[in-house]
Amino acid sequence: MKSLTLNELDEYLVARIRQEAERHGITEEQAALKLLRKGAELDEKLDDQATSNGKIGNSLDEFFGTWTEEEAAEFDAAIAELRVIDEAMWR
Repeated sequence: MKSLTLNELDEYLVARIRQEAERHGITEEQAALKLLRKGAELDEKLDDQATSNGKIGNSLDEFFGTWTEEEAAEFDAAIAELRVIDEAMWR
């Protein structure tokens, strides 16, 4: 993927990029790419691919880190039996 450096961004544009980043919980670089794609009238469905840094999908990123420690512990306890390895199956 290519890189591009932009100079002389005015304070209003920088503020808009930061606002977009905060609203969507993404980096400023991802927000700038999103706004560039929108301005260029490119398909927003490609945004996930363009901003995922080579990872397959990032549609669940907004949920990372949203559980409390108690919620995470409760979930871990609920699925604990799913983590048990059946030794006989792996022989």
